[in-house]
Formats: sequence, C-alpha cells, structure tokens
Amino acid sequence: MRFPDGIDAQPDVLARSAASVREALGDLAPPAPGDLVVVTGVGANEHISRSAAAAWRAGGLRAVAVPAPELMDPDGGDLDTLADLYVALSESGRSAETVAAMERTSARSVGVTNVEDAPLAGVVDRLLLLHSGEDSPVYTTGYTATLQAVGLLGEHWAGRGGEVGAWSSLPEQTAQVLADSRAVVEEVGDAFDRSRVIDVVGTGTAAASAGEGALVLREAARAHTAAHETYNYLHGPMEPLDPATACLLVGDGREVRLARDVSALGCPTLLVTSRADVASEGSLRVLRLPGTASPLAAAALQILPVQVLAWALAERRGLAVDGFRYHQDDTKLATP
Repeated sequence: MRFPDGIDAQPDVLARSAASVREALGDLAPPAPGDLVVVTGVGANEHISRSAAAAWRAGGLRAVAVPAPELMDPDGGDLDTLADLYVALSESGRSAETVAAMERTSARSVGVTNVEDAPLAGVVDRLLLLHSGEDSPVYTTGYTATLQAVGLLGEHWAGRGGEVGAWSSLPEQTAQVLADSRAVVEEVGDAFDRSRVIDVVGTGTAAASAGEGALVLREAARAHTAAHETYNYLHGPMEPLDPATACLLVGDGREVRLARDVSALGCPTLLVTSRADVASEGSLRVLRLPGTASPLAAAALQILPVQVLAWALAERRGLAVDGFRYHQDDTKLATP
C-alpha cells in the first residue's frame, strides 16, 4: 500500500479493527490486583508503549513502558521478577528485538500484532490480533490501529470495556481531521520544507505523537527532526531555536504557551491541540482536534496531521515513500 493510500484508509481500517479487537477482548483476563504490567516494543511501537502505559496508569492499572532493546539485553536482569505481565507490540509480529525480549521471560504475555503466524506468536501466551489489513512501508494504518487496540485493551482490563463512545466515533473523527489537516498543511508546508530541522514536542499520552511524529517525518520525508518531551524541552534543548527551526507541538497544556513563545521567535510553528482558546497568528498555525474521552484515541488523531505533513514534504522532495534506503537485515524476522 502506498503511503498516501495508507493515510486515507485509516477511517475504514479503524472501524474494522475495532470490531475485531472488541470481539477478542473477552478472552483476555485482566491482570491480578497489584500485578505490574510492562508494555514493550521497538520503533513506532516503543512510542505507543509509553503512551499506553501512561493511559493505563490513569485508568487504575499498574503499568510501565520498557523498550524492547532493554528487555532483550541479558544484562538487564531477570524479566520474570521484573513484571507479572508483558504486553508486546509489533504490528508485523516480526520485530527481532521484541521477539528476543519475550523469549527471555516465562511470565504471562500478550502480543498485539496484525499477523497471526508471525514469530511473535511463538513467544507469547496470547495474541490480540488487529485485523487491520495491509499497511504502507512507513506505518499508517497499523500505527493507529495499534493505538486503538491498546486503548480498548486497557479499558477492558480496567473494567471500563463498555465505554465504547470514544472509539465508535474515532473513524468519523479521523476522516474529519485528515480533511482539516490538508488545509493547514497547505499553509505550513513551504516553511517546514525550508526548515533546517523540525522539533516535535509533546508529553504524557502525547509522547507517542512526539516520538512517532519525528520518526514518520524522517522516514517519509527524510527531514531532520528531533523528538522532545515538553518539560524537558524547556530545560535547554530550546537554545538553538531560530527561524530556520520549525516546531510541531502536540498537546493541550504547556504546549500552548510554548507554541506562542517559539512562534514569537520566528520559528514556523504548528500546534496540534483540542484547546479552543488559541488561534493562528503570525508564524503560528493551529490545528484543532475534536475532543475525545480516551487519551489514546486522542493520540490516534494527533498523528494524522503529521502523516499529512510528511507526505506533503515527501512530494515536494520527489520521494515515493516506498521503503527504506538503508535496509537492515537483522531488524525483522522471517515469518515461518
């Protein structure tokens, strides 16, 4: 699937995947009271794991995120004593680091994947299948479907599985945000294309949007980017800012003031927020998202304008976004 086709397919894919995931959740028993859940993945799924863990903690679960490369390292300690339950995220089911990490533990484990017979299936106790279909080489449908799946899983485990409102409206909201994103990207595309570097900033459950936002702009448009946690950004990383640096900020809190501040420095700035009390002015452009009851549904919406921006920059640079230039032969395992 081509990258722009994957972007456009997300409303339909999210609706189809949600139905499949909801049907499967009844067979996934929740953690025992007091159990510690570790969410893990690599690449895009590492970003999702951080936001998932934050959202699950807010829902009453004991959850932390640990990157799969740390868990696969034998010097990282005994995984059986680290956590009671592991949730391993890999859309392809072939991520070598995630599979290696799960091979190191006999603790209860659940794999979230789109491929039933992938290597991940052989090293976890249970699978939660996305049924999201084909994805683009730079992830689109698989990324947002995974966010939705871990959102539904966390709510199910926290005893809030009947609260489907945030997810039933997500496909329609996705279609609307994609349309709104194209209008805003038309305004900021030139300035972001000319920028020396793009800083992508967010915190909390928007951490996935900051991390994946910087990643997708690198992968699709070959842009120089950096991902930053909002409050860390205030403690030094802002120092190089000048009009040659573009800023993409995601969130409803400190990001709003920060967006105003960096745009006042002359930085091309895009703020992705659900706040209604901030408007575009000067070098600041605001993309307003619809409100949602789930922070992970919000994260699925937050990445959409970044995908649209990535494709706009790729087109300007004559890039097809049909795969990676620098293929690594040890990051994906073969499917049996």
